[in-house]
Amino acid sequence: MVRLVHSVVPALATVGALAAIAVVPAVLNAVVPTRETAVAAGAHITLTATGFGSLDSNADPNNAVTFAVPEAMRRVATGDESRALFRSEDGDTRLGISAVYGITDFDVAGPRMLLPIRASDPKAHFDGGTVDAGSFHGLLCVLPKVTGGVCAVANSGDVGVTITVSGSTPEAGRALIQTVLESSRAVQA
Repeated sequence: MVRLVHSVVPALATVGALAAIAVVPAVLNAVVPTRETAVAAGAHITLTATGFGSLDSNADPNNAVTFAVPEAMRRVATGDESRALFRSEDGDTRLGISAVYGITDFDVAGPRMLLPIRASDPKAHFDGGTVDAGSFHGLLCVLPKVTGGVCAVANSGDVGVTITVSGSTPEAGRALIQTVLESSRAVQA
């Protein structure tokens, strides 16, 4: 039961992140102008992760992730401290990041973190690539229904992140994921 809870929570958090990335902005744009804030390149953002934490007293106590914004972007309001959505100044690139904690087995949690992504893009899949940047290690994936769409699920200790990117090319998206993860650290909120 405990393992199931730890596996389901990251998946549910990722579903929420994808809803914020894919659905909420489109609906809000139709009704209300999007609230955005300019963010300078290198600005540090901290996301407080959602989750239950680890039941293992020896586990990593971190429950947040901090990262540097890779380029000047606009942060779109999501209303959730565990998610961030950015768009480039020209609007061609979108970057979404969500954080969860309580991951005790990434081999189980990693593929489940992809399930919410597949809810909006059923053909999303791991492409066999891995990412190893900073203290985060994980798997790369592709979003076939999205122009230049790539994603990654990664963890550092018991903190996991899901990163989605849409833009000009998959290569540019993977470079953006690498840059974000290189600046990322799991921290205590």
